[in-house]
Amino acid sequence: MKIGIVVAYHNFVNKFILPCLSSMRENIKYEKFVCVFDNESSHKDNDKVTDFCSMNNEFSYIRIDDQIKNGGLTGVWNKGVDLCIENKCDVIFIINDDILINETWEHFVSSVTDDNVIYGPITNEPGHAWINKKGIKIQYAYTRDGRDENPQKVGFVNGFCFGCTSKTFANNRWNETFYFNPYFPFGGNETEFQVRLFNLTPATTTPKNKKILDSLDAHNQAIIVPRCYVHHSKNNAWRINGGKYSNDQFT
Repeated sequence: MKIGIVVAYHNFVNKFILPCLSSMRENIKYEKFVCVFDNESSHKDNDKVTDFCSMNNEFSYIRIDDQIKNGGLTGVWNKGVDLCIENKCDVIFIINDDILINETWEHFVSSVTDDNVIYGPITNEPGHAWINKKGIKIQYAYTRDGRDENPQKVGFVNGFCFGCTSKTFANNRWNETFYFNPYFPFGGNETEFQVRLFNLTPATTTPKNKKILDSLDAHNQAIIVPRCYVHHSKNNAWRINGGKYSNDQFT
């Protein structure tokens, strides 16, 4: 099996993207093709990323000089999925740069079997669920007996780390050109990716999108793989504007 991975970053070279890429190199034993999108990074150590990709032939560096014109995350997701399919990947994962994986990734890969189903891992920082339906477990829920070691259907999968078969992307294209809706709000939270993937029309406000997801049948097509754990640092670089993270983005 060959897997494809799409990851984008914007600054935070030493803090996020380099550890993320290193964790992939060290813990993924499958044949892989990794698209590393530089979304307009101006980091002083950006050459470390290009050097990493040059020294590891399964990693492909792609520079985006104008991320807004390119469509932000949606833009790189669309380009990345195309590249993964062109490189004959059987399964495609989309992750953020603030993810660290470990040896349990093997369980994630082996669980992605059904078409038209979205898979996700257990994580330490999953973000906020947009639904609150009785009887639906979310990925950070534990019981007194620990967590269930079998894949389970849940209410949602976080958009910062999810995987599908390549056929899933082909079956659920937004149109003949794109997999995800390129007009989706630029600053949309990653949990909105189900709206993008399942060809629904996004609203212009977060409350309206929450209502869309609350009634979304696609939640029945989301499966968490509890045997896979990823560490998520919740990078907020996309909304930095001279705030508390402004100095960190160049560390």
